[in-house]
Order: sequence, then structure tokens, then C-alpha cells
Amino acid sequence: MNPKVERIEVYVDEAKEPVQVLTQPPFEVELDTRTLPDGEHRLRIVTVFKDGSREERELPFEVDNLPDAFVDGIDEGQRVRGQVRFNVLVGDYDKPKGPAGASAWLYVLSTVLVLTLVWIFFAVSPTAEKAAAQMAAGVGKAEAAAPAGGGAPVDQALFEKGKEIYAAQCASCHQADGKGLPGVFPALAGSQVVADVKAALEKITKGGNGMPAFNQLSPEELAAILTYIRNDFGNSFGGVSVDEVKKLLGGGEAAAPAVDEGLLAEGEQVYMQNCASCHQPDGSGMAPMFPALKGNANLEDAKLVIERILKGKGAMPAFAQLSDRQVAAVATFVRAKLNDFGPVSEDEVKALR
Repeated sequence: MNPKVERIEVYVDEAKEPVQVLTQPPFEVELDTRTLPDGEHRLRIVTVFKDGSREERELPFEVDNLPDAFVDGIDEGQRVRGQVRFNVLVGDYDKPKGPAGASAWLYVLSTVLVLTLVWIFFAVSPTAEKAAAQMAAGVGKAEAAAPAGGGAPVDQALFEKGKEIYAAQCASCHQADGKGLPGVFPALAGSQVVADVKAALEKITKGGNGMPAFNQLSPEELAAILTYIRNDFGNSFGGVSVDEVKKLLGGGEAAAPAVDEGLLAEGEQVYMQNCASCHQPDGSGMAPMFPALKGNANLEDAKLVIERILKGKGAMPAFAQLSDRQVAAVATFVRAKLNDFGPVSEDEVKALR
């Protein structure tokens, strides 16, 4: 816990008393939404510092405890039910203060509320630990050796890496044996979506129908998870290479424009001052709270990168006070240094202000 933070108070709606006061990490809160009427509500997270100052963050959400609903987690405007677990993370408040007139949050990161995915079936089915134990006990064995269906050869190293990713990210919903939960989470065993590399990749990176998007995964991680789910659970659809994933994601087809080394260096400085505490100095992020920027195919869209910097989204604040050159510089850094997508110009930034 940051030494300057005294406590974190969690409120619901206009309540005068907090539902929980957090004084020590991990900052985990359990909110029973069954005590709330269906409809719109607000979470208020108040960070109280030892010097008496306070930072407050609000998150609107909607409660819908209908019997046939299930939980993806809490996000803005999203419906939830039952026990909801979420973490409150406090940023690095030790950064030195900058010159007079600059926005305070350039030097003091606001409290970040991160809501992790919680699925309703946890109340009636094996826990994630049990699912992982099932994985270790025998699921995911020699089915990876050679595809019977005539697909590409299976890279065993990618298969094993994909098995680890599946246990950590997917088994809790689709089950350790890939059979899913009928009517809630589809089976991967014998799935025609899994058989189609392009369709499976799109489903993983874009999500939909209750499934979150895993667009923070690198091309290697995506190739690994695809290789695994296509060649376990009785499937034998063949391997998927990193190059195939990159091609399907649309990266690397055209040579990137030359990068101004001075702009790149300036962008790295802006990134380290404003972004590295959440997305990490190497761009690897802190899944699932802060998405990885390194190897993130979404960053190929320069317009999207600029708009995220200028306007923010969700837990990410807007950095509109940065100059056009600073925005172009940091966008160039994350696109050209952490990825291979090329630079961003000041004119591109000006056009989106």
C-alpha cells in the first residue's frame, strides 16, 4: 500500500456510511447486489490520504437480479447480480510534482477502480483452483501430437503455453475439459468456431455474447491458445503459427514509415512519466486491470490511439493537456517502439482535437 494512503472507503449510491473501509491490501470488496433494488446505482471509491486530502472516483452500474441472468463483472452501465468481487488499486503517488499550472493528475495518479470478471456459475460449479487441478490431472495430453484432420503440424511449445493460458483465463468458464456449461458457456470440444482459425481468433480478441475481449494477448499468446483449444478436448484441427495470427490481425503487411528518433525519444519520456505505472515500462500491462500495449493489435489504428490519449476511457484518464507534439510522441512510442505500426504526426493529433 502506498505509504501516503490512510484508507479507502467504498460507498454505494448516496449512502453516508461506507459499505467497507479498506486499510490494507489486497483491496478486495464483496458487494451483495441482492440487497439493492434492480436499476441504476453508483459505486463511489474515496481514497483518504494521511495529509487529509481525498480523491474520489465514481462508477455507474445497473443491477438486474433476474433468475436467468449471469454476471460478466461490473462495467459502466453493465448489469450484475449476486456476490461481486472487485479490487481497488492505488496508483503511485510518489511522483514529484511538476511545474506550476500543470494538471495535478500528471504527478498524482488517481485511484483506479478495477472490476474483475466474476461468473455466476462459481456458486454451483468447481472453483478456478479445482479447474486448474483438473487440468494438471490429465486434460491436455497427447492429442497435440499430430492433427488427424490434416491441419498444420502442432508446435508442442505453443501447445503447452496455450494450456497454461487456458487454465488461467478460460477453464473457469469453458471448464477444464472444454465441455463448457450448457446454455451459459459454449463447449469448445468439437466446436466449429474453434475449427475455423479466423473465427476463433476474432472471438478471442473481440469477445461477445457475455465473453470478454482478450485483445491484450500478444500474437504469440493468441497462437498458443488457439493451438491448444484446437488440439485438446478431442479436437484435432491442427496448429496455428504466430505468423498466421499476425497476418489475420492485419499487422506487418506494409512497411511502416520512417520514425523520427527525436520524437520517439520524447515519446518514451512522456510514456514513463504518465503511462508506465499502469501499463508497465515494457508495455506488458497488468492483466486484466491494465491492458498490455506491447503486441496489442488494436494499436495499429492510429486514430484509436490518439483518441484514447486525448479522451481516455474507463479507468484511463484523458491526457488532453498534453501538447500535440507530446501526444504524437507518446503515440509514436507505443506504436513504433512497443509494436511495429509506425509513427504518428502532430497533424494527425490536431485533426482529432
